[in-house]
Formats: sequence, C-alpha cells, structure tokens
Amino acid sequence: MLKLNFAAASDRGLVRGNNEDSAYAGPYLLALADGMGGHAAGEVASQLMITHLMGLDKFPGDNDMLALLGTVSTEANWSISEHIKKNPETDGMGTTLTSMMFNGSQFAVCHAGDSRGYLLRDKKLQQVTKDDTYVQSLVDEGKLDPEDVTSHPQKSLILKAYNGRDVQPTLFLFDAQPGDRILLCSDGLSDPVTASTIESALLTGSLEEVATRLVELALRSGGPDNVTIVLADVVEATEDEAAAAQVSNIAGANDADTAQFAAAQDEAKDEAQNEKSPVINPEAIMVGAIAGEVPEPTHPDSAASRAAALNRRPQVIEPYTGPTTAKGAPRTTVSPTGGHPTNPVDDADTEGTAGTGDSAGADSSDEEPRRRRKFFGWPLIVSIVVIIAIVAGVWMVGKNYLSNNYYVAVETADDADQDIRIMQGIDMEVFNNGLNQPYQVACLREEGALQLAATSCPSGTQAFSLDDLPPSERSAVGNLQSGSYDEVQSQLTQLSERALPKCRESTTDKDKFRSNPGVDCREVN
Repeated sequence: MLKLNFAAASDRGLVRGNNEDSAYAGPYLLALADGMGGHAAGEVASQLMITHLMGLDKFPGDNDMLALLGTVSTEANWSISEHIKKNPETDGMGTTLTSMMFNGSQFAVCHAGDSRGYLLRDKKLQQVTKDDTYVQSLVDEGKLDPEDVTSHPQKSLILKAYNGRDVQPTLFLFDAQPGDRILLCSDGLSDPVTASTIESALLTGSLEEVATRLVELALRSGGPDNVTIVLADVVEATEDEAAAAQVSNIAGANDADTAQFAAAQDEAKDEAQNEKSPVINPEAIMVGAIAGEVPEPTHPDSAASRAAALNRRPQVIEPYTGPTTAKGAPRTTVSPTGGHPTNPVDDADTEGTAGTGDSAGADSSDEEPRRRRKFFGWPLIVSIVVIIAIVAGVWMVGKNYLSNNYYVAVETADDADQDIRIMQGIDMEVFNNGLNQPYQVACLREEGALQLAATSCPSGTQAFSLDDLPPSERSAVGNLQSGSYDEVQSQLTQLSERALPKCRESTTDKDKFRSNPGVDCREVN
C-alpha cells in the first residue's frame, strides 16, 4: 500500500491586495481552489469549496472516489449559489478547483478552471489536467500554437468555474507509483513560470523546500497573482500505517464506508452553511484564505518585489532638528507647537548689555531665524506645486483611461433579461458613483451575426442575452478582461460565434432537435 507525504504554501503575490486562493493537503485529499470575483467574494468562494471537501480526507476504501468528489463539489457550488442569493453584491464570484483523492493505489481527479495538476514521474513533468480556458480551446481546435498561449490577450478567459451555476467538472482516475511527486498550483505559478523551470525545481529537495522555491520563482517573475502550491510525494507505507488505514475504513465494510462519507458530507455542508469551523484532519495543512490571517512572508529581493514594497510602505520623513555644534548639542530647538526654530538662551548671553558686542550678536541671531524661515518656506511652496501637478496629471491620465477603456457587462436589474452590453470606464464605484456608463448594446441577427447599437436593438435583431449562449459558456462572460474598444468588440464577436442555433418547431415526434430554448437553441422573435 502507498501513502502520501505532503506540503503546501501560499503567497498573495506582489500585485494583489488579498489572497483569494484556498488550499488543503491531507493524507487522502489534495485540493486547491482559486477564487475570483473581487470585493472579497473570491476568497469566500474558494473557502466554501475547500470547507466542503475537507470531509473527504478519510481512507476511501472501495468507495467510488470520482462520485464522492463530484457530489461534494456540486454541494459546494450550491453553497456558493446560496451565498450569492443572500449577498447580491457578490454576484459573479466563483472559484476554480483542482482536487485529488487518494486510496493507497489510485488518484481520483476533479477539475474545473485554469488551476493545474502536474505529475513528476521518472524525472519527467507532465500536466494531468487540461485548462478550461478559451485559449486552450483554440489550441485544441488547431487555431493557436501552444507557445502563443501566454501572450494571447484572452488567456485569462475561463470557460468553467464553480460560480453557483451548473458546471460539469472533468473527472478521471490514474494509477499512483512509488516516487511520484504531485503538484497542484494556481495560475499565479503556471502563468509567469515556465513548465521546464517548474520541472527543475521539483527534481531536488524536500517538499517544504520545493514549495518555498516555487513561490519564490513566481515572485521573482513579477508575482502578478496569488500563488498557491500543494505538493505530495507517493511513498511506500509501513505495515503499521497500512493497518491503521484499514482500521479507519471501518473494517472494510462498503456500506459502512458509504454511510461514513455521507455523514461527513452532510456535516461539512451544514458547517459551511452555518459558517462553523469544520472538523479538520489533525495531519492536514491549510494555506491561503482558508487559513485566516497569517503574517506576510518576506519577499525575495528582486526588482519586482522592491517596486511592490515601495507601493505598500509609506516613507517616513524625520523632523528637522537643525545643525549640531562641535560637541554634538543641537544649535536650535523646535517649539512644541510646531513653530519656527529658536535659539536656546545661553548664560553668557544674559550678561550682555545694550551697545556692546552682545547686541550685534543678537542682530546676527535675528538674521539666522529669518534665513531659516526662507529655507523652510520655499521647499513647502515647491512641494505644494509638485503635489498639485501630480494630482492634475493623475486626473488627466485617469480621465483618458476611463474614456478609452471598455468591458463586457450583463444587465443585472431584477426586471432585466441579462442582456449583454459594452460599458465604457471601469467596473467599480467611488462614493456610490459608478466610474462607468453604458456605451453600446449587443444584438443578434436571426442568423446569429453580431450587431452593436447605441441604445436599443434595431429592427431585424434582438438583444444578445446570456440565455443565447450554451450553459457552459455563460460563466465566461463575467470574467472577460477590459481593454480597448476593438478588443472588447472582438470578445463579443467570438461570443456570438458560440451562440446557440435558433430554435425550430418539431414537425414529427422524432424531430426534437433544437426545441429547448436556453439549452440547445435560442428563441428568435
């Protein structure tokens, strides 16, 4: 019998303000969820997913591991849907999932999204999962070379994710061998770091050393996203360890196993819904959002990390204390009220009389504060002018950016039909004022061709809505990147090419093709 040694690590990266990844590593379960959606919603989605899956970290015996993973991930997706209903502001949140369940000889895999699972066997790295992304679909169709994926403008467009809507994950099994090394990672590693570099890092060192090395590689490559790592080594179990696993399997009774896992799933589901802390395998490791607040690690010394550090750490300017005397005593003092520097009174000065050299010294002392006032005044004026210039420059740049940035949005009003449109600006609010405005509405002609209009669809067309897309494509609309008008128009054109064919009436009992609007066809008025 085989067993797993495991480790995990996570870092929010050099750009993101928070960590939306959640990951879990245990004796029988490895899982990684990369949340998305912003406004802290992504980290909620990833935590809900991992919280549900925790109950599967038990020796599965003869249970169907694929059925267990599929069922529990679906329950987690239901919890995400319920959370969105209770918190409408989180609509659009979701999470990827790459998970593996282990029974001592095989791995069961449940995968959706662009997080990845790798297998290092015989010193060769192979990717065991396939990215559920638009660019990967282009590669599969022969329309894009694999080498061009990382530079494609729509490389982040995900076709599958757990976002509260129906999703069909990829499920499969593969045999384990002693010496196998498993890697699960978020795209915060796989995007900036090449597969060959990842392979080299996996070849030597303990699991903890490799996890740290992979995180550092991602950060040295710019750290553009949260980076999360789950690692496991497949090793031979001792006789005592194998016996203990069999005992935990409740004497090997299959019906008892099923009852045990069903109870674990129900418990995890209730705990997730009621926001209680689930029972965790004491051997397990959790990292990322699900681990709660953790001290931020020291990032490696690189150009990217130094730039990020400057953005995060305010500069502290020490108060002016004036020049010092030869003995090191200050020549001037600063008044508690923040006034100008004044000369301290010396005992020798008090002995002077009018008309003596002391009066000339007093004149000299009067001149010195005046010079200092001039010294402090000009830098202040210059600083104010510079600040005004910077603010004006930022305003001009921001105004220009808002005028030239566009994104695809879906109408979310209660009485709307989830129509798709182009928005100008950015998808955010400042003091309850949106930094965006409707620009164009998307329309479809009867044959499915895209047409854009200013306010309403012209005759011969109808509004392009989410229901016109296959269910598997709908979650991708909310994840499209903003960009220039041409880029967004190209996104909509590609979406329209994937629209459902128009419905047609059945003429015979056998003719049921394209008769289910929103599922296999779209209604045309």
